[in-house]
Amino acid sequence: MRQKNNIMKRTHQFVQSNLSRYDIRVPETKEEWQEYYFLRWKILRSEFSDDIDSAKDDLEDNSYHIAVFNEDSAILGVGRMHYIDIENAQIRYMAVDLSCRRQRVGTKILLNLIKNAKDYNKKFIILHARENAVNFYKNNGFELIKKTHLLFGKIQHYLMKLSL
Repeated sequence: MRQKNNIMKRTHQFVQSNLSRYDIRVPETKEEWQEYYFLRWKILRSEFSDDIDSAKDDLEDNSYHIAVFNEDSAILGVGRMHYIDIENAQIRYMAVDLSCRRQRVGTKILLNLIKNAKDYNKKFIILHARENAVNFYKNNGFELIKKTHLLFGKIQHYLMKLSL
């Protein structure tokens, strides 16, 4: 546990120093919210649906949303978390623009979501990771629990969990 905390602390410090030119915050304007949902749809659903609302669910209004903005106020990545119960939170709809992958944008979003869960005294965070994102979450302290559903009959997902 101590080693995991040290890794996360070093990652947090690295991310903060290397992404200081980016702003991470909740979208505020109507246009920012449109861009937020558009990026989510583009990365996570556009291959399967023309409907931008396919990247939304009934928990949008009761969730914590976060986005990374560049110096031109364009959104580079997004993430959402909702609270399941007194101990558990779930991360959903994490997406990073393809041009920004491997630049720690996703890590910055994830660390912000983890901090939010800790601020609300959650003990665990779960998520269903796409197969191509499992190692990203493992590298950030999540444990692979089990293989779960196949989204759109194509995209394998895995249940993962982080103890806070």
